[in-house]
Amino acid sequence: MKFINLIRMFLSSVSNLHRKLKKRMIFRVTLEVAKMAVVIAVSIFVLLEWFGPGDRSPGLAFPGKLREFFSFTRLSPQSDARAVLSLANMIHLITHNQLPQGKVLRYAGLIYHASKKYGVNPLEIIAIIMAESEFKENSVNTRTGDYGLGQINWEHWGKPNGLTSQDLLDPSINIYFTCLVYKFFDQDFGKYNRGNGIKCNTYLLNVKSILSTLNAFIELNKNDYS
Repeated sequence: MKFINLIRMFLSSVSNLHRKLKKRMIFRVTLEVAKMAVVIAVSIFVLLEWFGPGDRSPGLAFPGKLREFFSFTRLSPQSDARAVLSLANMIHLITHNQLPQGKVLRYAGLIYHASKKYGVNPLEIIAIIMAESEFKENSVNTRTGDYGLGQINWEHWGKPNGLTSQDLLDPSINIYFTCLVYKFFDQDFGKYNRGNGIKCNTYLLNVKSILSTLNAFIELNKNDYS
């Protein structure tokens, strides 16, 4: 009798062990399947976001942080470099190759990023700077108190922002303010100049002729800028 009971206990233990192992196996398989499902789901979202058409249904929209991440990874340094080089070529053209290559590239980079920040046309910023100072970064109009590339007025723009007149001669600060002021005046050349009469009309004619020259240059080289 004792022997039979021992056999029953042994068989019961084996059965319990089998059930535990089976449960563990099921749990592990379920876990692996869940992992695979997550990986597949994320992969599908990535493919849709990366390669899918621009007009997507709201149900496939990425969460904000993920969308921000993928937008960042899509930024193309090569595209930025090409845009800066294009602007540099235009500055070279309009200044008759009088400026050193390093300065031209720096101006082009600053104009590209500052105009992007304020949503203004970089070609119009080049035209303004050419009309205002002919790209002479140390240009000063002592009569009006205007400084630098875009001839930014210290009294109206530098002083309220805690800047000295010398600060406005820094190309990075000056180009930043050139874009800001142009945006502030509704991207109007006349308001930017704040002039009147013959001088203002001459200024407007000059800016528009420079802009036309730049656009003609793009048209002539459209295969390079497409």
